[in-house]
Amino acid sequence: MTTVSSEPLRWLVSKELKITASGDVYGRRWDTDTFETIMDSVLEREYHKNLIYAAVKTGNGSVREISQITGLALQRVSYLLADLEKTSRVAFQGMEDSKPVFSAL
Repeated sequence: MTTVSSEPLRWLVSKELKITASGDVYGRRWDTDTFETIMDSVLEREYHKNLIYAAVKTGNGSVREISQITGLALQRVSYLLADLEKTSRVAFQGMEDSKPVFSAL
């Protein structure tokens, strides 16, 4: 439920008809396939962020633990953790065995 109610996805859904029928702020009309490809990408990103958040919330704070729990690549987990940190959903807690550890807020 959290994924589909995320702000980026809600914004895209609300703008789809306008952008595909009338065009964006520059008057460029987008074809539906291109718009849906972008929406799929945003949906996947939000889903991955929520998977990571759920893993952190259950006590898996290191990037490697989160990667193992979610099945996402280490680089993807690290990148999305930075995004979750910027939006104050997770926080850096410190280093354990030379590895960064995060907690859910």
